[in-house]
Order: sequence, then C-alpha cells, then structure tokens
Amino acid sequence: MVICRQFLSILVDNQRIKPIIHVKLFFLLLLPFLGEAQQVQWAHKVLKYSSDLGGKVNGVKQILGRPSSFPQGGATATAWAVKDASKDAFIEVEYEKEQEVRQIAVFENLNAGCITKVMVADATGNYKSIHRRTEGFKFKIERPRISVVLFKIKFNFDKKKRKVSQAPDVSHNADVAYFFLESPEKVKKVKVHFDFSIKPGQKQIDAIGISDSEEPIYPDLNLIPNAENLVAEPIIYAKSENELLGYPFKIENKLHYYGYDAETKNKVPYVFELETRQSNKFDKLTDAPSDYATIQGHVKSENKILMGYLDHYTRAQKTGYRFFDYKQGSYKPGELLNVLAFSNYSEYTDCYITNDGTRVIFGIESDITLGGNDLYTSTKKDDGSFGLLQNMGKQINSAGDELSPFLLSDGKTLLFASDGFSGYGDFDIYVSTRLDDTWKNWSVPKNLGSKVNSTSYDLNPFYDEGSETLYYSTYRDGKSSINKVKIPVKDLTGIN
Repeated sequence: MVICRQFLSILVDNQRIKPIIHVKLFFLLLLPFLGEAQQVQWAHKVLKYSSDLGGKVNGVKQILGRPSSFPQGGATATAWAVKDASKDAFIEVEYEKEQEVRQIAVFENLNAGCITKVMVADATGNYKSIHRRTEGFKFKIERPRISVVLFKIKFNFDKKKRKVSQAPDVSHNADVAYFFLESPEKVKKVKVHFDFSIKPGQKQIDAIGISDSEEPIYPDLNLIPNAENLVAEPIIYAKSENELLGYPFKIENKLHYYGYDAETKNKVPYVFELETRQSNKFDKLTDAPSDYATIQGHVKSENKILMGYLDHYTRAQKTGYRFFDYKQGSYKPGELLNVLAFSNYSEYTDCYITNDGTRVIFGIESDITLGGNDLYTSTKKDDGSFGLLQNMGKQINSAGDELSPFLLSDGKTLLFASDGFSGYGDFDIYVSTRLDDTWKNWSVPKNLGSKVNSTSYDLNPFYDEGSETLYYSTYRDGKSSINKVKIPVKDLTGIN
C-alpha cells in the first residue's frame, strides 16, 4: 500500500472574497523552493465508469484533457456528471504515457468533498490504494448568480434537450483535491471512487491530472500577452439595477449599444457620443419595426448595417436579422438576412457580419452542435443570400455555449464569449486565430485576462482597430455597464 499525504485542498464557493489572488500569491512565494518544471499529464482515455448523462453535455469524455472550468469552478457543460448524484460512483482513466508520479489532482466542480478512494496502477494494471488526509489551504471566490434576460445564456440543469436532472440549490463549491505519494510510483492508470451521498446537490468532475513533482498542479489560464497589465474602465452605466446593457458597436465616432429594462421589458437602441460622452436614443431608424435594437455588423462598402432583435430567437427557422440601408441621413429597412436551411434549436442567438458583407458568423444551436450554442459560419452567394452554415470546429466550440462572435479585419482573429473554457466567471471573452481556409481549424482560445473578465458575465466584444480599443458589455457589482480597454492589436493577432 502506498502512503499518501495531502498537501493542499482549494475550495471555491459563492462567498464574497477576491478570487485566485491568494492561491497564486502562495504559489509565487513557493516557486523559489521548487525544483525543475514538473511533468504533467491529463487523462487521455476513459477505461471504465459508473454512469454519465449519455450525451456531449456532461458526458464522461468531458473529463479528458486539461481542466475547462478552473479557476472559476461551478456548474458547467464541460465536466463529467453522473446520472444519480446521491450514490456511489467511480471512474477509471488512462494516460498517454506511463510516468513516475508523486501527485494526483482531482478537479471537482460542484459540491466537492465526496472522494472516498484513489488508486493508481502501472501499465500492467497492478493497482495500489492511496489514502486522503486532512485539508490544507483554502480560498473562496464570489460567483454571483443573477437572472440576466439580455444575455440569456446561463446553462440550465433542467433543459430537457440536455437530459440533466435539476439539482438542489446548494453551495457550488469547487475543490482541487491533491494526493501526494510518499515515494515515486510508475503510473499509467488512475481510478477514483466517490460517495456522492456525502454532499447534497449535483456533482461534476472536470479533470484528473498526474505529476512527477510535489508542486501542486494548478491550471494556469492561457492568456493573451500582457493581460494583467490592462486597465479596463466603464464608460456607460445602466440607469438602474433593472437595466441591462449590451452589443456595443462603433460606427465613426459613435458607440451604438442596446438597453433592456428587465422590469418593463422595454428595448431601446442608444448611441453614445465618444467625444462628449453623452448617450441618446438612436433616432436614425426610419420605418423600422420597434423590436430592432442591436447592431451586428456594418457593411461599409454598401453603407448598410445589420440589425437584430430579441423576440425572434425561440427555435427560429428564420434568422431574425435585417439589413438597414443608409439613405438621406437615416437607416431604412432593407432585405432580411437569409441563410440556406437555417435552423436554431436554442432560444437565443448572436450574429456578426464581416465589413465586406461576404461572411456571417452565428452563435446558435443546431443538429451538429458540440454542446449548447456553437459558432457557425456561412458565405454570401451570388443572389445575395448566404449558404449552408458550417460548424467552426471543436477547438473553439465546447460542450458549453459560445456566443458574441467578432472578427477582426484580417479575417483570421476571432473574439468571442464562452462558458466552456477555463476562465474567471460565468462567461469570459476569448480570442482565437484561424489556421487555414477551412474555417474549422483554430488556435487554442486565449483568455483576455482578469482585468477584462470578471466573476460574472463578460460578452459582446467589439474591437476598434484604429484606436486599438476593445468595447464590451459586463455585469458586476450588481450593475450592467459597457466597458472599454486598450489592447494592442498585436496582442490579439500574435503578429508584431
């Protein structure tokens, strides 16, 4: 039997204490005493398991690879969940290569503390048990749970399509449980047993890592360069706690955005004068249906904008977007945005059209979705309509939701929002680079960092390349706002 000592247990819940800082500071202080870089592997293959939910969302394969929900923790579609979260469960995983191991780390997303036994085996399958000891360091983060009608993107446990049972309303604490071996062991397989009756509520397991070092495995985020040096500032505040702001879009020296009053259900398009910092209702729409309120693109060569509204989304067979032509000082309704065989199973959608008007990108849920809302693209045909939608691939589409696409003028650099990758809150903003002309291969998404992303919702990125300024919508401290932050374009594109 291998003797084990638990070095550290990190707990995360909904309490109002600053995130991450304490743990990162601890690790920074520890670094001078550590040896060479550790060799870390993440589970590569699932061998056996007690049960899962039988689909892409919270399926057993979500446990493979790096953590996708840390350090934020909490409910996600990108972690393994069992059918009955009140009984015993187990999972057995294999790693790509056998290696010497001093540490096993189990990333528990929801209602952690149910691990009863951890076992390790070499390539021959000879298992040995490891015993867990007392908890060590702890830290807590704030995970505000809000009803945001504008953003409409929370992953719901009771969605029938996703076959997830509703969990009791309990603390969503997350835990990285570390197990340290007294002496190195050759490890190829790991088996973890749980007694989920120990804690109430739903349970989710994100990842299982192994390392040859006693330096605790911590899932550092994949950040853009200089992310922690950014300075974001709010420039437009909601008028009340009921008002939600979103979809900033700059045309000339004016920032268009959308306001929604969750109490009165009023939807109002606004324009913000960047020089005078004054907001007024957008009154340049002529003969337009009142529900059109969000600008989703500006086709400069044709002097037209693409607008959408919010009441059309429910399982739509039509896109719900319309072009508006600029004529005689105002925008007048033009043709609808038509996409061949368009279908959206989600209640919500997002859309962006490129500056030349030749390509659209949607955030919708279709028959070939990888989870919730995925990013899809379509190109313009000779008749002015757009062809069949193409899923943009598993590198940027997770089992969670991807929304708010924005493509830079290089046609390669994509900003978007997601709750399916490691980040700081419910939805973070990421950037990825297109690698070829198939539009299916993208670089690993990079998080824009904690100065941009909060512990709540950050969405609707618009990047002004001329001033190298990102505008986006956020919800923090109980209020909605439009923020701006200077980000050099080279830090997004990776090209100096």
